[in-house]
Amino acid sequence: MALTVRVGDRFPDFELPSSSGEVARLSELLKKKPSIVAFYRGYW
Repeated sequence: MALTVRVGDRFPDFELPSSSGEVARLSELLKKKPSIVAFYRGYW
């Protein structure tokens, strides 16, 4: 399923492995402090 996020949309919750190998969930991080989501190309 493709997901499109436009300017002004609420960002969907997601989880990814952190650098320490634990699961990091956006909604839990936002409870603690503001967060930044950055996108990078998958290949150069």
